[in-house]
Amino acid sequence: MAPEVARLGHVALETPDLEDSLAFFGDTVGLEIVERTDETAYLRAVEEWDHHSLSLTEAAESGIDHIGWQTEEPEHVAAFAEKFEAQGMDVTWIDEGTEAGQGEAIRFEVPNGHRFELYGEMSKPDAPAERRSRLKNRQYDPTNNDPIAPNRIDHLQIWDQDALECAEWIRDELGYQVQEYYDLEDGSRWGTFLSACGAKIDLAIVQSENDDDDAAVHHIAYEVDSANDLFEAHNVMNENRVPVDGIGQHGISRGEFMYARDPTSGHRIEFNTGSYLTLDPHWEPIAWQENDISDGDDHQWIGGIDSLERVTY
Repeated sequence: MAPEVARLGHVALETPDLEDSLAFFGDTVGLEIVERTDETAYLRAVEEWDHHSLSLTEAAESGIDHIGWQTEEPEHVAAFAEKFEAQGMDVTWIDEGTEAGQGEAIRFEVPNGHRFELYGEMSKPDAPAERRSRLKNRQYDPTNNDPIAPNRIDHLQIWDQDALECAEWIRDELGYQVQEYYDLEDGSRWGTFLSACGAKIDLAIVQSENDDDDAAVHHIAYEVDSANDLFEAHNVMNENRVPVDGIGQHGISRGEFMYARDPTSGHRIEFNTGSYLTLDPHWEPIAWQENDISDGDDHQWIGGIDSLERVTY
């Protein structure tokens, strides 16, 4: 059986000031700090069991270290490594424990410069005793959660100088399912929306404006329960003087959204109500053409996105 990727696991970010970025992702957004070293903090959302879905490492400037995906089985990591090395790709092995809480992993680049990591296992530490829920199927006591604390990591949007090439490689080599795609009037691909888990969109790949643009991440999305949470999150961002980059509803995925940026690093988080589920094993991708959704260029159903600033690797 061919090795398979199961889901989006985590994103490893770099920031020029770890304390300031923790004030955003921890105190303002409401992610929980699980573990911390001198240079790196590991965080997760309140409904997550795995050790982390986000890491922040202090560096000279903002950047993306890697995007982590969990495989269906731990042994699939080695199978992917063997496959990619046979194709002549550079594969770097990461020892167990190098990334806190995580088992053995591999890292490699996909077109055109996005750094992916595949791992099979991650620890599931309990919440601290003073934060733990009495329900065994819930990690954190919600009465003590940050008011806008999101539930779990949902998806990631990356920008690429050849978005179609990148999406086709990920579909063919990693086995992701195409959920939706959006083509421009000239026939070129603006965006491809893929699923690793086979049930919802995990990864959006969008065409950069210029052919020589560096690979970049536009946002990391975390799921919240309802549109009311988006307005509450917007209120909290305004109170904390945090840049907000739009609120509304996507046409693609139908998810309701609100974007905010860490003032220190420029990393953007999306609060998102989640997309529809596709449980059909014979799903046919939904095809969009230019102007199907709106006459503008941000492709939203309600509202819009105010900033396309991105962070590179």
